[in-house]
Amino acid sequence: MQHSTQFSVRYLTEEPVHIRDIISSLQAVEATLNETARLLPALVDGLSVQKLEVKVREIAQASPLREAFAVALFVAFQKQLESEVPDLITDATGMIIPDRFDTVVTVVALIVVFYGADALKSLVFGTGSSGAAKAQLDSLIAELAPQVGKSEDSIRKILADRYSEKTLWRRVMNLASRFFAPSKQQDSAPLEVNGRMIPQDIVRDIPAEFLFDDASEERPSRSFNGVHIELHAQDRDNAGRGWAAVIDSVSGQRLRMKLMDEVSATDLWNRDHVNGDISVIYENVAGQMVPKEVHLHRVTGAAE
Repeated sequence: MQHSTQFSVRYLTEEPVHIRDIISSLQAVEATLNETARLLPALVDGLSVQKLEVKVREIAQASPLREAFAVALFVAFQKQLESEVPDLITDATGMIIPDRFDTVVTVVALIVVFYGADALKSLVFGTGSSGAAKAQLDSLIAELAPQVGKSEDSIRKILADRYSEKTLWRRVMNLASRFFAPSKQQDSAPLEVNGRMIPQDIVRDIPAEFLFDDASEERPSRSFNGVHIELHAQDRDNAGRGWAAVIDSVSGQRLRMKLMDEVSATDLWNRDHVNGDISVIYENVAGQMVPKEVHLHRVTGAAE
């Protein structure tokens, strides 16, 4: 049988989003839904997913950015396991209850995204399994458990088994990174997924988009535009040293900052907060990508 549903993501950005970030987010949604289709048979006993079709219904670029998708899942129930299918998503005739199954699809998709975000945080900062994003993952797993008739521990084991293979682990991190790209480029703007709000504090807890191909480099770098910068040390007479900042969308830690040629120390003097375009230099420390230094390329405005 075919089950059709809608999947929408609304990024509550205040400025137009770069084309590259729109493309990244579109690819991330497709990858997320593909992962969702692969996980559903393990999460819903008796269910098999034979095919998935994802089509873009709408892209509204005017702020806020909105992406809407038409999703078709072609599913079947194994005859010998029909009695195992949770009653919460099927009626007495064995047919899917659309609203309830839509909820399961949405929750599983968000679990995929936040599982990847937690893995990404472990890779970049060396500290996963804590913070607002991990709390969101735990909440989603707790919500899904009664809907599919499984314990939270069972769901965690299914996820751990699925992503124990390194290629799949990196894939889920990559999709999470791209999923949040439009928000991360605009001071961790909040977003909505099928009407579910993901607030700014959760988005800020997720590392900014990271190029995994750089993970083998000794000092890879990544650029971020329009981020909020909290200044912690200033040296009016020197652009190369004496500066430090905290950029929450990259790391909650104080980082050394270098002012590049386009930036004058007078642009920052006596300010506590600014918005700007930066690049972050990482170091590979015991297999973890740790941010070490910030290069400020442009001040784009005073932060509120």
